[in-house]
Amino acid sequence: MHCASCVARVEAAVGKIDGVESVRVDMPSRTVSLSCRPGLDLRLVARAIEALGYDVLGKSESRIEAEALGFSSQRDEERRFFWRFVLGATLSAPLMAGQRLGLSPYTELLLALPLQVWGGWHFHQGLARSLLRRAADMNTLVSLSTWVAFLFSSFVVLFPESLPSEARVTQWDAVAGLVTLVTLGRWLEARTRGKTSEAVARLMRLSPKSVRVLRAAPSEEIVLIETVRVGEVIRVRPGEQIGMDGVVAEGSSAVDESLLTGESLPVEKAVGSRVWGGTVVQQGSLDVRVERPGVESALARIVDAVRESQSSKPRIQKLADKVASVFVPVVILIAVASALLWAMYGPEPERILLALTSMANVLAVACPCALGLATPLALMAGMGKAAEMGVFIRNADVLEDIGKLDAVLFDKTGTLTEGRPKVVETVVFQGGADRLLALAMSAEQRSEHPLAAAVVAHAGLAGAEPEPVERFEAVPGRGVRASVAGRQVLVGTVPWLTREVGPPPAGDAARLADHGGAVEAGGRASRPPSGRTLAAGGSVLGVCADGAWLGAFVLADALRPTAKSAVASLKEMGVEVMLVTGDRKETAEACAREAGIAKVFAEVLPEEKAQVVRRLMAGGLRVAMVGEGFNDAPALSLADIGVALASGTDIAVESADMTLMKPDLGNLTRALKFGRRIRRVIRENLFWAFAYNVALIPVAAGALYPFFGIMLRPQYAAAAMTLSSISVVLNSLRLRRTT
Repeated sequence: MHCASCVARVEAAVGKIDGVESVRVDMPSRTVSLSCRPGLDLRLVARAIEALGYDVLGKSESRIEAEALGFSSQRDEERRFFWRFVLGATLSAPLMAGQRLGLSPYTELLLALPLQVWGGWHFHQGLARSLLRRAADMNTLVSLSTWVAFLFSSFVVLFPESLPSEARVTQWDAVAGLVTLVTLGRWLEARTRGKTSEAVARLMRLSPKSVRVLRAAPSEEIVLIETVRVGEVIRVRPGEQIGMDGVVAEGSSAVDESLLTGESLPVEKAVGSRVWGGTVVQQGSLDVRVERPGVESALARIVDAVRESQSSKPRIQKLADKVASVFVPVVILIAVASALLWAMYGPEPERILLALTSMANVLAVACPCALGLATPLALMAGMGKAAEMGVFIRNADVLEDIGKLDAVLFDKTGTLTEGRPKVVETVVFQGGADRLLALAMSAEQRSEHPLAAAVVAHAGLAGAEPEPVERFEAVPGRGVRASVAGRQVLVGTVPWLTREVGPPPAGDAARLADHGGAVEAGGRASRPPSGRTLAAGGSVLGVCADGAWLGAFVLADALRPTAKSAVASLKEMGVEVMLVTGDRKETAEACAREAGIAKVFAEVLPEEKAQVVRRLMAGGLRVAMVGEGFNDAPALSLADIGVALASGTDIAVESADMTLMKPDLGNLTRALKFGRRIRRVIRENLFWAFAYNVALIPVAAGALYPFFGIMLRPQYAAAAMTLSSISVVLNSLRLRRTT
């Protein structure tokens, strides 16, 4: 495939097959991705593509394997283009200087014949295939333009007496220029197109292929990564890559995670820490219990996500594809019409020569290569660079929404804050601190919520021991419900507990309200610091057992270091920033004030977060939602742009359109700015591709000749067409230089 017409044609043919639910063609990698119903005979798909004149190299359920076939074919084609260009340049030199060298007409014909036939074979093969499928593409235009110049020049050499003396002008220089320059352009395109996928290729090369597995500890066995099962333990020595995602079972080390997050500083890991495949152990060895197969590792999913995003199409490119699908037939009609007009009304004795020249010009100058390359190359370069920055954009439609973004909604815990809250005060109503801590620890130890982790850590430091848990249920945005040693325990937000078991006794409620006489673990009485309320700046988790209030925990969470600057940058971009959280109003407003956010939606349940997003969108705003928790997933899915932190839950990451691998909110503003830049480059490419054709087709047809005596030569038309494609490639590659 070589142009947007090819893309539109293949998508249309495959999309008509019964059982194909969706199809997407990616021109740079030359792959067809389809979703289909089970049982579809893929030979039908192959035959439909081959009926259009294309070769099917193979099939795979893995995008990486399929694209490897496409890129391998592209490298072979790049070599063919190079040698055809070398032949073309060798034969073109004497043809371009034929008069100065005093070559006979027959010698020029003998030089032009292999140049036209073998040097331009790839164009003529495309023409033959297009005739078989009764559809035209870029190869059709190039081949026809070279044959017009070659056959006319051959006729001049072989039958000169049949033409007026003034028309006996060969166009060997046009043949040489067309074949050589267009082949040069195709070779340069193939070379530079490969550079746009460097980031993903680098990730693929860095992915480990084998690991040390401890199947008969303490002995190690080196095996291929695909043979390792979930639950097995792998050993990673200093300087080696961690092969698969998992949890540290033994050892401690600093791990370089820059491959995934872009963070240059190593991260300390100890027993219980999560680690990711592809990251590097710096000192000390780690034994890692595998949690995901190699094909589902963070690195593999990142590569797949970037591949997916690179081959997606923004809405503007879909319009360009429709235009390109009818563009080539229109160009052929314009070429034929201009030739007929010159032949009928052109000045004697040049009218035949002018007719053939205008026809060759229009065919040569109007190849829609630039249209086909405009979006895919910008996406491959931009998405690849974004991947290096630790930002993964799921599909190209996000780029359209980035440019129109009006508001950004932040979740609080774990997003705007560090997500590592600590218990700063413990309030005991009844039953004693030891009992409160033990029941709360037991109920919360199965929860993934950061507040739950803080309570468990606090209870552990206080010496509490967990008790048997018979039943556990997480209630998103509210808390947990568990059966602990025969007691029905609830730990969660005060409003939820109030609805479930009723308000705390009047005296205890007053203590929560004006925070007097708080009792810490161990029974030592204390009061909050002067001027600070129990509610201000912290979250409160209540604890109830068998319908009675036992006490509460006050937790505080620090704002992320980059939160303030990120909010300020978003405001400078003209974006309104808001906070939406299930936390209490006082806590949410304190956090918002510190971050510089004016508008707050507090005490919002998970389903209500989505309703907030829906109301803003109904008001005409383009909304981005930033979150990391299970309870953020509905809002992330609904928003125009869902942004997840990779440190969050899997469901949040899967629901998002954009993922930040590094928990640095400064990356959010950089990602939005870079997304706008990708969008701008795509629009520049498409504008140049359309404007170029609109401007040069009339010139190629001879519109300037009656007024200024200027008629474009076919080789110059070919050079202009080649420069158009190369300019699009180079403009896209500018994205690779973004820092």
